Amino acid sequence: MKKSLIKKIEWVTDDFGHCYLGKRLYQGRSAFQQLEIFQHRTFGTLLFLDNKIQLSEQDENRYHQYLVDAPLLAHSKPRSLAIIGGGDCFALEEAVKHSSLKHILMLEIDQGVVDFCTRYYPAIKTVRRDKRINIIYTDARTWLEQNPERFDVLILDLTEPHGPSKMLYTREFYRLCRKRLTSHGILSIHADNYSLFPESYATIYKTAKSVFPHILTARVDIPSYGMGWTYRLASLQPIAYSRLLENTRRFTRRGRGHLLDQFTPTSYLVEPTPEERRILKHQGRISTDARPFDKFKKAGKKVTR
Repeated sequence: MKKSLIKKIEWVTDDFGHCYLGKRLYQGRSAFQQLEIFQHRTFGTLLFLDNKIQLSEQDENRYHQYLVDAPLLAHSKPRSLAIIGGGDCFALEEAVKHSSLKHILMLEIDQGVVDFCTRYYPAIKTVRRDKRINIIYTDARTWLEQNPERFDVLILDLTEPHGPSKMLYTREFYRLCRKRLTSHGILSIHADNYSLFPESYATIYKTAKSVFPHILTARVDIPSYGMGWTYRLASLQPIAYSRLLENTRRFTRRGRGHLLDQFTPTSYLVEPTPEERRILKHQGRISTDARPFDKFKKAGKKVTR
C-alpha cells in the first residue's frame, strides 16, 4: 500500500463494513456533525458525515435521480418543491433541471454542510445561482409546523433514522408532510435495505403506509454503499406509472432533453421478492413521536460514532 493512501472503514453493522482505500482531502466539523472528503480511485470523491458515507462522485446521480427526479416526473406539473435536509445540495442539482418548478425551497439545519459542499463541489456553486432556490437554515419540522405553505412535491433527503433524524420518520411527521402537500402532491423518501436492515425497512414502510394509501417502490443498487437501496413515492392519490413513463421520455428526449443516465421508470414495476413480503408482514412497526424507531439503537459504538 502506498504511504500516501489510507484506509477509511465504515461499519455498516457490528460485524460487517466497507473499506475505502484513498486520500483524505479534508476533515473537520460543522456545528452539528463531522465532515470528511475522501478521494477514491473507483468512486471519485466521497462525502462522509459522522463517518457514514453520504454520496460518491461516481453514483450520486443514481441516488438523487430516484429521490428527486422520480417524484417530479410522476407529478402532472409540479410548480413547487420542498427538500427537507439535502445539505450536500445535490438534490438541488436535479431539481433545477425541471423548468415547471417556480419555487424550490430547501430546509436544512446545518449551514456548515451546505457551505462545505458549495466550496468543494464546483457544480453546487453553479446550481446555487438559480434564482428559484431558497435555502432556510432551520429545524425543518418546526418550520413546517409553523408555516402553512403547501408544495406539489416534498423530498425527505435525510440521514438514517438515528439521533435527531429519527423524529423525521414518525407517523406524526408524515402526517405533517401530508398537510403540507397539495391535493395531488407526492412525498419522496429513501427507505433502507431490506436484507441488512429488515426492521428499519419494514418500519419506514409501515409508518408511511399508515398515512399515505398509495405507494410506488423502486429498488436500486448503490455501488458506493455496497448494497441495494429503496425509494418510495407516497401520495393520497394513485400515482400513475404511465405518467411517470411519458414524462421521463419527454424530459430526456434527444436534442432538448436532460440526461437521466442512472434512472429508469421500469424500476417501479419490479415485484417484491417473497423474502421482502415476509419482512413487511412480520417485522417492523409504526414509528411514533412517543416511541420513535432508532435504526442503530442496538448497534455498537463503531457503527454509530
